[in-house]
Amino acid sequence: MIGPRGSRRIAWLQRALHDQGAPAAHVFDYETLLAEPARLLEALAQLPGAIVKLESPGEAPELHQALVRRGWELSGAAGDAPQAAAHGELVHQQFWYAGFADVLAALPSGPHYLNAPADLACMSDKLHCQQHLAAAGVAVPPLFGLISSYEDLRERLRDAGCERVFVKARYGSSGAGVLAYARNRDGREVAYGSAELVEQDGRWRVFNSLRQRRYDRHDDIARLVDLLAVQGAYIERWIPKPTVPGSDGRRYDVRVIALDGQPRQRVARMSAGALTNLHLGNARTGLDFLLDAEAIEHLETTTATAAAAFPNSRMIGFDLIVRGMRSWVLEANGFGDLLLDLRHAGRTTYEDQALLTPARPAINEYAHA
Repeated sequence: MIGPRGSRRIAWLQRALHDQGAPAAHVFDYETLLAEPARLLEALAQLPGAIVKLESPGEAPELHQALVRRGWELSGAAGDAPQAAAHGELVHQQFWYAGFADVLAALPSGPHYLNAPADLACMSDKLHCQQHLAAAGVAVPPLFGLISSYEDLRERLRDAGCERVFVKARYGSSGAGVLAYARNRDGREVAYGSAELVEQDGRWRVFNSLRQRRYDRHDDIARLVDLLAVQGAYIERWIPKPTVPGSDGRRYDVRVIALDGQPRQRVARMSAGALTNLHLGNARTGLDFLLDAEAIEHLETTTATAAAAFPNSRMIGFDLIVRGMRSWVLEANGFGDLLLDLRHAGRTTYEDQALLTPARPAINEYAHA
């Protein structure tokens, strides 16, 4: 496994390996990879034929800053190097992605990667990923492209005749930098999201929060969009999520894990707000009382079709909206297996991984697993 030092994700997979009676995985950290890339080649040479899992580089502030610095250097941007972000601050995401994508591109092509580096680079660029899925025939919310500013957002909406969109950070994750934006014909507007707008020392900054917020002041919305747009942001049509029956108006979407192209663990994420990410305190539930058998079959078919767009990646998390026999894929996440205690056929995502071999199974092998 390649991941940040002290990664809890690595610890959970190690625990699953132990519980299955398998030897512990060898771990190589991104920090060493950045400083001494030749050492990875030496480590891989000692483990021919091993599966190599690339873990999320998140939850590691020093690593994040190192990737930002690498991306900034590659960009040739003028001025001083970016300063380290404060805890939770959303800044310099375009440089972070450039640095991480460069690390992925430099990895050797020989190993049996759980998820291919090129696929992870694609899925970490949310706009590119959605365009890739759409080109593969997967239904996604209509895309209106990159925006450069709040004024550009307004102009795009006028041209499209659309009044409700999601503004999404191109290189964000876990709902960071996502705004649900709506405007009325009389000029009123509102935005919902977990982004927190803060003024410090005479300048405006944006932070990722664990609480969803509502913004209805024009100046605040414009500042938020401008701060996100400079780091890379795009807009897509706001597809309303279905309502949870018998609830107080809560809505839901679905996270499904695909393993070797087949849908496995799945969960509905319910929220009274626009964002359903579980780390925001939203509840999760099973799908049985939300979707009938025909809709679940459609969900599984859509997931398999989306997974087929990444034939070199074995475990992917997909977020979907399902309405009867219609569905839209909202996101593909190459690090989407962090769903503790969620089981399918008795196994968690990490227990599934602990049983993998380098050779892919036949398509129907998981049908009774």
